[in-house]
This record gives sequence, structure tokens and C-alpha cells, in this order.
Amino acid sequence: MKVGKHTAFMIDFVSDFADGKISRYDFEMDYSGYVIEHFPMMKKENARLARKFASTIDETVEYAQSNKISDDDFRVMVNNSLCDLLGIGEPDLV
Repeated sequence: MKVGKHTAFMIDFVSDFADGKISRYDFEMDYSGYVIEHFPMMKKENARLARKFASTIDETVEYAQSNKISDDDFRVMVNNSLCDLLGIGEPDLV
């Protein structure tokens, strides 16, 4: 799947968190700002993929922030959403 630079940036950022390269604290501190900065351009690059990002990754982040989800479970949930977004692999089980 070919993606634009803003979409690639967000996928890489989320992937870094899912892979354990970024702490939950750092991820949550940066996520909203990055969405504000990059999402409008993501919609211009590929509106369908941007909507899918919103319905997978963004919904997971919002759900976890609204509920008391442990750091480990949150990381697994984000990884599963990333797999859904990219259409790859079997998701991890929470």
C-alpha cells in the first residue's frame, strides 16, 4: 500500500508505540498534537485511509483514554488497531 508522507509519519509513530519504542506517557502527550498537525493532510493524501485510521487507531486511543486500560493492554489494543488499519497479520489477544 502506497501512502503519503503524513500518513506514513502517523503510521510510523503509532507503530513505534506498538513496538515498545515509545512510552505510553510520551505517546499520549504527542498523539493529539500529531493528529491535529497531520490528519488534515492525511485526508488529502488518501481520504479513505484517513477515515480508516480514525475508525481504528483514533477510536482505540479515545477508548483507552476514557477507560482504565493498563499500559500493556493499551499497547496490544493499538497494535491490533494498526493491524486492522494495514490489513496485516493476526492481532494479539488482550
